[in-house]
Amino acid sequence: MLDLPFDDLTDPLRLADWLELYALLSPDRNSSRGDLESALRTASLLELDDDEKIEQKSLEVFEELEQRKKAAREGYPYDLDYGIIRLRSGWENFPIYVFCLCLSYFRLSETNKAPKLFEKASCLAAKGYLQGDAIEFGWPRGELPPLFPDAVTEICRHIGEGEGFRTQPSLDRRDDTLDLVAWKEFADQWPGKVLMFGQCASGRQWENKLGELDPPRFCSQWMQIPPISPGPIKAFFIPHRVEWDKWEYVSRSAGILFDRCRIAFWAHQEKADCSLYISWVKDLLARVAP
Repeated sequence: MLDLPFDDLTDPLRLADWLELYALLSPDRNSSRGDLESALRTASLLELDDDEKIEQKSLEVFEELEQRKKAAREGYPYDLDYGIIRLRSGWENFPIYVFCLCLSYFRLSETNKAPKLFEKASCLAAKGYLQGDAIEFGWPRGELPPLFPDAVTEICRHIGEGEGFRTQPSLDRRDDTLDLVAWKEFADQWPGKVLMFGQCASGRQWENKLGELDPPRFCSQWMQIPPISPGPIKAFFIPHRVEWDKWEYVSRSAGILFDRCRIAFWAHQEKADCSLYISWVKDLLARVAP
């Protein structure tokens, strides 16, 4: 069975992740407050050295789970009922949430294919949120040309602004921290629209990246003529959850913050082919929780 997150057994976010995965892996497809409290007692933590502290921690965890259900709505795989968390149906019906959950909980290396899958999921979420269009920009590129100047020119063509790459022979970049571009077009397709530039951070050091992307600077530096559309809006995408008392601080640096629940909700609306996410999760769980 799945081990507790021994890197931080007092973090309600990590413990909530554990309960969700415990339910996913259990034969009866549920987990409970009793499971959590029993596991914490067995761990014999100094910080949780009596029943009252364990019960309080359990309450914090279930408050977090309630918030997740509220935030992800139909993109959330679980029902909550009197201290029990239960899979609503097969987890394959909620692949984006489960993918983000696994990516966050197991804290995988950023050298595997998961970051590019997460970038695709973030693109789906941005597209759903704006009810518009979105395209991946991060390296290595799939939809756009591999060379940075060509990719910038192609982005300008997609959004109908910017006029193309501003040639600077002495500078070379891969993506300059830009991972996706999303926009909401008008019927006339004229300049002047909602533009969103997003950065994705799937690893455990995501807070170190909060201040990296600067959309107006990116446009001024790399486009012949900066878009007349205001902004662009900055967005930041993570497969993790953020504590409520840190949300305001993180959002001031992140722009529009898309955490796991926001990504799951909006990506779920797109009804996209998620077979790659299902395969990735199955392969991972076969290795880490046989």
